[in-house]
Amino acid sequence: MKHRLLIILASLFAANIALAQSPAVAPATASASNCESSAVSKTGKPLHGAAKTAYMKKCAGDAAPAAKGKAGKTTQQNKMVSCNKEAKGKTGDERKAFMKDCLSK
Repeated sequence: MKHRLLIILASLFAANIALAQSPAVAPATASASNCESSAVSKTGKPLHGAAKTAYMKKCAGDAAPAAKGKAGKTTQQNKMVSCNKEAKGKTGDERKAFMKDCLSK
């Protein structure tokens, strides 16, 4: 009887260890996964702490340049700049109406 109890306890302990070593949840995007796997130092060792954080931020910024327009601005920001240039000389309600119309295009 003691032998069976010992086997049952050992198997529960082994199952607990196996569950504890399950892989972490996968990153939400493929680019985050690529950044995570490429975060290694020049010597080939994985980065940790502030170095890894800085690398991940830079990598994520490099991975999404298509979402931004020229000079790092979004399309809405570019539209705002061009509408402001066209609205020079207009003031008050006239400017407000012009900007509303320009930005909605």
